[in-house]
Amino acid sequence: MDKEFKQKLAEIVKDNAWYMGLGDVSRATGISQTKLRYWERKGYIESKQGKNQNRKFSYSMLIKAYQIKLFLDQGYTLAVAAEKAEAKNNVLKLVRKIIFDRFEDVATYDGHQAINLGPFDENKDKLLYAVIYDDGTQFKLVDSPDKEA
Repeated sequence: MDKEFKQKLAEIVKDNAWYMGLGDVSRATGISQTKLRYWERKGYIESKQGKNQNRKFSYSMLIKAYQIKLFLDQGYTLAVAAEKAEAKNNVLKLVRKIIFDRFEDVATYDGHQAINLGPFDENKDKLLYAVIYDDGTQFKLVDSPDKEA
């Protein structure tokens, strides 16, 4: 992947640089606008709002709101549901960071799609691939094409 493009994409994803309105979040999650406003007042979710502008929620907040809803549906209190959703959100941030730090390219390995996650260690003589099979993903170490013979 082009290094400049990868860097810009990582910035956009890191900052959740796309937003949607309250109605969009409500429709996507099935949560009423009233509940979303209440959750925001309580500090469980947050929006960006300029002077005389409508609320704008990041994609990350949409996911968090939906997770809160799922935990509420399982019988948790709002406070506990929000806490659990925040914990899950933190895990997703870590996974996103790992993927964007390591993603090099998409490849084929033994006829299966694979993600090239770059050098395995500081020696850079092996590349780490995540190979996607129908029944799951497996990691494979492959000799680097740059490896000296």
